[in-house]
This record gives sequence, structure tokens and C-alpha cells, in this order.
Amino acid sequence: MNIAICDDDQQSCEILNILLKEYATRKDISNLSVSIFTNGHDLLDTIQNCSNFDICILDIVMPEVSGIELGVKLRNSRYDGLIIYLTSSRDHAIDSYKAKAFNYILKPVIPEDLYSTLDDAIKNISSKVDKNIIVKTKDGNVRISTSSILYVELCKRILVYHLADGSSVESIYIRVPFAEATKELLEDKHFMKCGTGNVINLSQITMVCNDEIFFKDDFNVFFSKKICNEVRTVWTDYWFNKEL
Repeated sequence: MNIAICDDDQQSCEILNILLKEYATRKDISNLSVSIFTNGHDLLDTIQNCSNFDICILDIVMPEVSGIELGVKLRNSRYDGLIIYLTSSRDHAIDSYKAKAFNYILKPVIPEDLYSTLDDAIKNISSKVDKNIIVKTKDGNVRISTSSILYVELCKRILVYHLADGSSVESIYIRVPFAEATKELLEDKHFMKCGTGNVINLSQITMVCNDEIFFKDDFNVFFSKKICNEVRTVWTDYWFNKEL
């Protein structure tokens, strides 16, 4: 597990680092790696250069760029890990929503508060373990990672799986209702059924407009206004409950 700490106070970073190492010892986590940053720009550059962190622990009050601004920049850079804020005031809790923060901890950090938050964070990360489904096609069975699916549509009794890399996979002719054929996906909280023949991956959506939905990598698809309204409501609730 890779954790980044960003706080302009070097002493605070060192204390937090010690607490994280103590937590790893308690929980017998042997693969914990902690990287310390005292400048938000350095953390942002590191992540943009493909270094990935499961968790970013950010101080809110920092010079040059605040923790909230940094969190928003990270999200705009498509960082999808967990963000935990450190703050000396509860007044910042609302602001932390802008960066889809997982939680925030009051300073000075009480070890048990940190450990409890980390317990929840690890459960959240564990729930993201990638799953696969098997799709029967005319050329044989194809295994698809569920996280790579943008959406599934029903076309003349055939399921078309549209994937994040721009490709698609077509199933054989289905003889069961659409909801039954996509039951495995719909049991996953990341997916929702909309309309009579669409299943959409909520985790891949970046924006919902009146008649189109934008997915990651600026891929957009036109849907009816009714479907977009339905998706917008569920997608908003999904991110609120998932990140907060």
C-alpha cells in the first residue's frame, strides 16, 4: 500500500509517518510505503508522472496551494485514490467535498482517530479489487474486466459491451430478459440499469449533461434526456456515498 503525506510542516509529516508505521505494525501490513511531500506542486507532479498512491493525506492549510485546491487538481488529473484531509477546524469539512474527500481528521492527530479512518480506507480499497465477467461471443468466451466497461447496450437481442479502450465486445443472441442477462453486473454497486436496454458503469462517468454522458478519456455518448436525468441522480448519490 502506497501512502502520500503532504504537509508544509516537516515535523507534522514525521509524526504522521511514525503513526502510519505503527499502524502497519499493528495490522501486520508488510508492504506499506510512505512518501512525504512538503509542497503540493511536488505531489501533483509526482502523480502526473505516473506514480500512484492508494491514499493521499493532505493538510488543508498550506502556502502556495491549499489542500483543497490540491485535491481538486489531483481529481482533475484523474487521481482516483482516497484523499484524507488534516485540518485544525471542522469548518473545512464542507470544502473537502470539492475534492471528493474520503474523510478528514482534526489536528493535532489522535492516533486512534487516524487508525479508525485507515481501517475504513483499507476496506474501501479492498472493495475495489477488480472483477471479471465471461461473455459468450460467436468466437468463444471472452473475459472482460468490469472496471473496463463503460456501458452495455442491448441491440437486437445482442449485448454490446463498450470498453474504456474504445473497443467493444458483442455477445451471442440472448434468450433471457435484459435484466437477467446483465444480472452479474447489476449486483455490482458500480453499475446501474437505465432505460430498457442500458447498463452504465457509474465509476467511469465524469459528467452528465442533458442528452449525453461523458466518460473518462473524454469519451461521450448521446442518450435520451430521460436516461440522463435518471443517471445524473444515481451518479451523484453514488459519488457522495462512495467518497464521503
